[in-house]
Amino acid sequence: MLESHETQNRIIFQVKTFACPTFGKFCNDSHRLATLQLEAELLNWRTCFTEYLAAQKAYVEVLHNWLIKFLVPEVEFYSKGKRSSAPYRANGPPLLVICHDWLASMEKLPDKSVAFALKSFSKDVRALWHQQGDEQLQKRKVDNLAKELDRRTLGFQKTEARFLESKLTITMEVKSELPEEDHQTDFLTEKKDQLDMFRTKLEVEKEKHHNCMQETQRITLNGFQTGFSRVFESLAEFSKASLKMYNDLLSYGENAERAGNLSYIEGTQVEENGGQ
Repeated sequence: MLESHETQNRIIFQVKTFACPTFGKFCNDSHRLATLQLEAELLNWRTCFTEYLAAQKAYVEVLHNWLIKFLVPEVEFYSKGKRSSAPYRANGPPLLVICHDWLASMEKLPDKSVAFALKSFSKDVRALWHQQGDEQLQKRKVDNLAKELDRRTLGFQKTEARFLESKLTITMEVKSELPEEDHQTDFLTEKKDQLDMFRTKLEVEKEKHHNCMQETQRITLNGFQTGFSRVFESLAEFSKASLKMYNDLLSYGENAERAGNLSYIEGTQVEENGGQ
């Protein structure tokens, strides 16, 4: 597991972009759904991890308490007096010492950093979900403005066409109506200016949408890289500490067996004496 998590961490650091064909395109509902699913999986991962550790600790604690019941009276005497740590001395019952050290070592494992990394990453994923929502809102705003611009452009073109048509029908005898023609020209100029202003507004909103897309991509790439990196780093440290813990327990058991330590546990001691 240690090697796997270290490899995962190296890989995530080498990621510069995503090869997914939808990456960099407009965010849609399926993207947001996938983000929510990722958040749910991270939270479930955290829950499973904490429950796994809690179950292990509970098992070792129950095993330890069960073994204490089989201590011979000699050790019980020490456990009730000032030397209550006698059962856990170097020459104490190896099985009991192993359980005691196992439980004590598990309390020192860096499991909280793993849980924190998973929770922190899930919060980053939730922030990405909100960012995707902002991008979608901006995209809808741009689409609505684009439709409105098309509608206004079409209306202006029709008005302009009617005006040009009316100019063609004007004869030399109706020059007295030129002031009305000037009024129509001013009206068209005003409408054209309004149309240009609306077009500029659309371009501004398009730029905002482009910035939203870039921010979504940045959060996706950097957030995933940082988030997964923290998770894999914490898992690697946890695996390293776990490996050391079990190696130490195994070494103690092997050394105790070679040294032939008395077990101080009822039944086991009888068997040892019977075999002598």
